[in-house]
Amino acid sequence: VEEGNKRVSVLKYYGAATIPGTVTRLIPRRTDELENRIYYEFLDFYKQTRINYIWFSRIGSFAKLQKAVCKASSEVWSDEDRRSFLSFYTSFRSQFELLNSEALNLTPADAMLVYLSFYRYSDAMNHIKPEIHTNLLKIWDEVKVLTEHRAVELKLEPQTKPTEASLLEKLVPTLTQRPPLQIAFLHEDSAHASAWTRAHGEGRLAMKRTFGPQVEVHHYNNITPGVDDMARMDEIIRRGAEVIFTTSSLMMPACLKTAALHPQVKILNCSVNVPHPSVRSYYPRMYEAKYLLGMLAGIISPSDTVGYAANYPIYGVPASINAFALGLRAVRPQGKVCVRWACLDGADGCIDFSDRPDIAVISGRDQSTLTDAGQDPGLVLRTAAGTQTIAQPVWRWDVIYNDIVRAILDGTWESEEADTRRAINYWWGMKSRAVAVRYVAELPAGTLQLLKLAGQQIAAGQLDPFAGELYNQSGAMVKAADAHPGGRQLLRMNWLMDNVEGRLPDADEAANPTVRRLIELQGVNSAPTDREEEQT
Repeated sequence: VEEGNKRVSVLKYYGAATIPGTVTRLIPRRTDELENRIYYEFLDFYKQTRINYIWFSRIGSFAKLQKAVCKASSEVWSDEDRRSFLSFYTSFRSQFELLNSEALNLTPADAMLVYLSFYRYSDAMNHIKPEIHTNLLKIWDEVKVLTEHRAVELKLEPQTKPTEASLLEKLVPTLTQRPPLQIAFLHEDSAHASAWTRAHGEGRLAMKRTFGPQVEVHHYNNITPGVDDMARMDEIIRRGAEVIFTTSSLMMPACLKTAALHPQVKILNCSVNVPHPSVRSYYPRMYEAKYLLGMLAGIISPSDTVGYAANYPIYGVPASINAFALGLRAVRPQGKVCVRWACLDGADGCIDFSDRPDIAVISGRDQSTLTDAGQDPGLVLRTAAGTQTIAQPVWRWDVIYNDIVRAILDGTWESEEADTRRAINYWWGMKSRAVAVRYVAELPAGTLQLLKLAGQQIAAGQLDPFAGELYNQSGAMVKAADAHPGGRQLLRMNWLMDNVEGRLPDADEAANPTVRRLIELQGVNSAPTDREEEQT
């Protein structure tokens, strides 16, 4: 029996309800073709679920579905799990097909995965068909974005010109001026407990000073992602909030759900590479600063090996590590970078490289100021007399917040929205002044001159940290000498340079569930390549 639909005829011929038999599945040989890779992902999914009636068009979707239904990566589904899922999927598919879905060239499962990013599976299982239909209409733009060749639109520089409001405009609002723009910030921690929140708070205050009576700004601390973030957003929207900045990547799911309920509110999340047109994201392009720190490390290090303490293997971090390694190599061709991860079990959030006496220079955690009790921020030099911070990358949140609010006030935001239905991610660097490097005054004048000149060339587009041939740790060429990687390739980079010791860890190696969730949301190891997306 070569075709499944012949089984009924066989049973009828024998006059039996069932007959014993052996099923042999013919499996194609593994290739790099998109359909082949998705098929092998399906086989792994089928072993755990015994579900064979759904299909995706993108790499990694079966694993995402396993997470969406709150199952561990290797957890086997029960009979009840299968019955519940079939009931929900059947209802969802019927409503998806009613919405002219044939024109989208998407599978029902593709759309269902988007749906489950807005509505928790535990809730979605109880949605009746009319409710599913209404919810689908709310997020239809999110579903349609899957048909775009490039789901994420990276904005590498601001579209508006940074103009200061006049003193008269700040002090005396005119009769024709609109009411103050109502802006709210949601932070996972407080400024007292977190340097991250403190830096965002400084950016918020600077933005408030820039626009004066044109804006009214409120902030809310100690919001727990996945617990009370959505409720707090609903509350502040009822109070009149028009713009919401959330400074934790873990708040993205709540941002999506809130955006579906309140499409009139502009919602932004501090993250990057987020393929959702209803929520914009923003982040500094830190690899440019890391290249300069790598150069400085190569100049001052007494040995060929320097240390690099990384936080999380998420979007943009491999580019920063590799740029640091390339900056090191620019001044010390034989230089190597030893990478260790503060997020791994046993690291306790701090790495001191005490077991490596050959490492005297370390790129540590980025902080908002040059001094932070208990930690050595930025690029640190260790000597017998102690440690000294030599330089520090600067995250200019004030620049980012000023430019975004200016775009909202002058109408640039709406024009960007009209130009594309893609997800808009702001990823600004040294040209926009969103990224900078602060050096200690004790550096030799010649070294400072060299570093400042390199920084000016990066900002002007005259120096590309990733120029020339690049090879990964396996020795394979990942970029030819004449190739010019775009922002997407740098942002989604999931490999390390050949002069880097260490690797990119997986989410399940993280020290705690919160970090694992962050890596699942923003991690580079599960991201499809651009070639896979082109095939899709």
